[in-house]
Amino acid sequence: MVWQLEKTLVGIRAYLVGENAREHEEQLAGIRDAFPKGEAFLLYLACGLKPTEGMARLADRVEYYGDAPKGVGLPTQKIIEYALANGFARLVVVDGDGQHKPEAVAAMASRLGEKGADAVVPQRSKRVIFSREKLDGKTVEDVESAFLRMGWGAELKGLADLTPGLFLFRDAGKLAGFNAEENSWIGDYLLVEHCLKKKMSLTAPVIKIRENVYTLSNKRLLFREIAQLETHYGKTLQEVAVEIRKRPYDYLHGGSIGAIDGLIDEYRRFKYTERISGVKALILAGGRGTRLKPLTDTIQKQVFPIANKPLLRFIMETITRTGISEIGVIVGPKKEQIMAALGDGSDWNAKITYIEQDAPAGLAHAVLCAKGFLGESPFLMYLGDNLIEEDLTDFLFDFLESGNCSIMLTRVSDPSRFGIAELDPAGAIKRLVEKPKQTDSNLGIIGIYAFNPSVFGAIAKIKPSARGELEITDAIQKLLESGERVDYRVISGWWKDTGSIESVLDANALMLAQAEQGEGKFEKDDKTVIKGKACIGKGCRLSNSVILGPVSIGENTVITDSIIGPYTTLGANNKVKGCSITYSLTLDGVSLSDLREVYESVIGKYATVTGRQPSKRTVIVAGEGEKISA
Repeated sequence: MVWQLEKTLVGIRAYLVGENAREHEEQLAGIRDAFPKGEAFLLYLACGLKPTEGMARLADRVEYYGDAPKGVGLPTQKIIEYALANGFARLVVVDGDGQHKPEAVAAMASRLGEKGADAVVPQRSKRVIFSREKLDGKTVEDVESAFLRMGWGAELKGLADLTPGLFLFRDAGKLAGFNAEENSWIGDYLLVEHCLKKKMSLTAPVIKIRENVYTLSNKRLLFREIAQLETHYGKTLQEVAVEIRKRPYDYLHGGSIGAIDGLIDEYRRFKYTERISGVKALILAGGRGTRLKPLTDTIQKQVFPIANKPLLRFIMETITRTGISEIGVIVGPKKEQIMAALGDGSDWNAKITYIEQDAPAGLAHAVLCAKGFLGESPFLMYLGDNLIEEDLTDFLFDFLESGNCSIMLTRVSDPSRFGIAELDPAGAIKRLVEKPKQTDSNLGIIGIYAFNPSVFGAIAKIKPSARGELEITDAIQKLLESGERVDYRVISGWWKDTGSIESVLDANALMLAQAEQGEGKFEKDDKTVIKGKACIGKGCRLSNSVILGPVSIGENTVITDSIIGPYTTLGANNKVKGCSITYSLTLDGVSLSDLREVYESVIGKYATVTGRQPSKRTVIVAGEGEKISA
């Protein structure tokens, strides 16, 4: 069949996203082959990403109408209006999602010169939406239909389907007056039938049913489509699910309510993954740890070993589990210890930037020091002497959803020892109070925060406190006073501020309890008994001793005639003889002898402790290299 340029318009509509642009270009190339230049006019309408140069070369005209769909049926209406305005006699409209093979389009269009018209539309009972990750296709289909029905504010009952299809009209001129915006997407069977019979006065048009019409190869494309529906209709997937549960018989045509719950969970994870890439973390590791003296005279408290691992490495694990990969670390005078413990972050597939705080001028001052690193990014702030059981993903997801600054809280038994968040009757934070003598709240601030860039403006408005520091709680209070909402999350698990000997030992016990069993190659004699979970390093030698887990024993440690544990950590290269040690922690190179009841003790590197009173119960706190007779 010989085509006339002025006779036939092929309109292709497409929503371009990162994963499908190449697919669209390949499809357009196939359509161009089926309709060579000079035989038909190709009009390409796209939204989302900008059309590629290849698309511009293949089509006769390319129109870009925005970064997201602007309205139901808008591209179809544009194609029809272009056909009418330019006097085309024949019209082919093709969805640009790769459903339609170019040769099939050409074969159907070749019959346009005959009496009649053809159309291919979906049939609900045959539609399939799928992904390689095995989402329930029928449920997704019903959720998308619910978005459309709710978006129009009408039930639209009687419409067989709402998915775009492929349709061809013999006489484009008779489409005048058709309102695609009002009548939903043209792909619906009833609407195509209406066009062909009423508008074009065809008594027996050929309307074919196309099976398996709508396919998505991965969750990312599917969820991006749902995100686009949320934006366009101003409704969230959760809100749609609520309406479906109220009237399932109006919305479910094969899907299930249970599968909708699974879809919501997966979509939540998708949105989090998309957004978390723009979030940074800031770890404050410049504090001096005066409450841990004499231990912190030589070791930075944030790298103090807990269960034989520097504290900051536990924090890095917690942060990187959220998906954050750009991490700034505030360092002070002993920065070399911090850098040696963390390196460049590659152990966690992260990138670490070290930021010096020239003076201990407060937490808010540390944030100002990091402004160049943080830029305009939202960020998680984590005090480097805190350990927390709870995963931070939900905390960060809620922060990203609301856009409000947020803090983590825990219920405390003695509010006078903590910074406290006080709530109004509606449950919102009304003010923060530092170590109040009287308060109705028991919600203590634990040192984990999520901030957006507005915090910099708040810090600029505060003055140094009585102790000469810029306090982060004062900055948060300024946010509240300026009318900003500050959200919060009350943790359900444990939290430890490792700023004291007692809390270091408690943290050590907690981390030992949840550590995985692990052993290097070590020696033990027949008289040695190991009970419970024990992490024993390579090169250790155990003789006539009892090991009661949970314990962690560093490499090359020698234990003789002793009882070790439970809840005890011994560092590397320790020498222990004739001791009973419980709920205690030693660092590397320690020598202990004739200590029958050591408990709740922390002993620094290379210290030597010898017992003079074998039956005495002993609590020891020893700094690096100390020699003690207990």
